Order: sequence, then C-alpha cells, then structure tokens
Amino acid sequence: MRRDADGLLITVFASPSPLPVGPADISLLLQNRNTLEPVLDAKISLILRQDATAIEFVARPTREGARNKLLYAATAMFAEPGKWRLAITVSHQGKETKAAGVLNVAPAPSRIASYAGYIAFPPVMIVLVVIRERLIQRRSRRGE
Repeated sequence: MRRDADGLLITVFASPSPLPVGPADISLLLQNRNTLEPVLDAKISLILRQDATAIEFVARPTREGARNKLLYAATAMFAEPGKWRLAITVSHQGKETKAAGVLNVAPAPSRIASYAGYIAFPPVMIVLVVIRERLIQRRSRRGE
C-alpha cells in the first residue's frame, strides 16, 4: 500500500505475503514527497480493525524493531481472515499526518499443507531406493 499525505509518501509492506491469519510483520517506509529522502525521526501509530468482528488493535512501529533501519516495523497478530482497515498516524516535526488503507488477510494454511513436504519425502526416497536396487540387479545380471 502506498499513500501520499501532507508531504509524506507512506509505503506499507507486510510479511509474509500473502498475509495469512496469525503473526505478521508490518513495515512502513516514510519519505519526503519532494526529495524521496527517508524520514527517520517520526512517531507512528497503526490501528488495525476488522469491521465484521469489531476486532481492533494498536501497533507502534519503530525503527529499532526493523531489520532495515530505513523502515519502521511492528508485529501484528491477525485473528480472523478478511479485510482489515489500516489507519496510520504519523507525528513528524510537530505535524500529525493520517492515512488509511485496507489489508486483505487470507485464511491460515492447513497444517497438512504446511507439512506436505515432510510427509511426501520418506515414500519418495523409498521408491527411489527400490528403483536404484533394481537397476543395480539388472546391471549385475547383464555382466554375468
């Protein structure tokens, strides 16, 4: 999501992508609209709200919480899938700037799907070993 508000460009990143139910990293890049220089001395507040269930929580992204020190980051916990309204308040140089948007949160992946690789690996390896042994037996018969 990217918004232009009161001389600031506000870009929001979410990880993982697509955004599932559960914990997620919400990061923001603040830039001066004219120079595109990063703004590194702002205070930010995020309000995330799902209208269908009236679940709401507040996050306070900081630069200390981000791996990339040009970003502000906070962890959010999405309890339900659906559309979540995002309200951003930025305080910078005595001015308060507001922006809003929507984040789409997908249902949590099923546990079986997340373990599919681990479940499929042993049978695949057994089949490969059986094929290898049969090829070795054929080769040894031809050599006799």
